[in-house]
Amino acid sequence: MSTMSDPLTPMDIDHEPPSSPPTEITEAFPASNGLHDMKENEAPNPPPHKAHMSPPPEPPKPVVDCEACKVQGNKFFKLKQYDKAIQEYTKGLSAFQK
Repeated sequence: MSTMSDPLTPMDIDHEPPSSPPTEITEAFPASNGLHDMKENEAPNPPPHKAHMSPPPEPPKPVVDCEACKVQGNKFFKLKQYDKAIQEYTKGLSAFQK
């Protein structure tokens, strides 16, 4: 350990006067990032909205065979199940009219 009585070496003495504190360099750093010119308190623009797309098309309804409805209705009629026969005949007629 050195004591206070040791002579000072050239390494211990500062020959340069103390420098002044560094000044702010504002020109070196632009205010914007180069992509958008914004003011400090201004919020960035929101991204554009996606275009509204139409809903997907509905799947096609199953095709009703009018002749098959008539055949099924005739079977119900022969079995004397008249309510079911009427339902089949009605289903066949509504498909035929479309």
